[in-house]
Amino acid sequence: MITFYIRIGDWFRHRDFMPMRRTLLALMLLAATMPAALACTKDELQAKSIELADLVKAIVAKDPSQAQPWRAKQVTVDQVAEVTTDLDKICAAYDSAIAEAKAAP
Repeated sequence: MITFYIRIGDWFRHRDFMPMRRTLLALMLLAATMPAALACTKDELQAKSIELADLVKAIVAKDPSQAQPWRAKQVTVDQVAEVTTDLDKICAAYDSAIAEAKAAP
């Protein structure tokens, strides 16, 4: 078993594998910065806002008695947008409301 670990160490130290080590390092750095690339943008936020409004309109068209609770949920999401400038938090609030609207009968 010890010989196996030594052989792997020799393999990684070999000069022929230097480009592969650099590639692996670049991939690890890319993976570390990936959450920043997945951050919510203003365009996504606008699309989520429109999607939520369309879902609420459809729910209210089916059942007008649901207008008040869904308008209140829209106001709650809008208040999150007024309180914070963190787009990820605002997108999370929209995502939550959209998921709830899609699950509504």
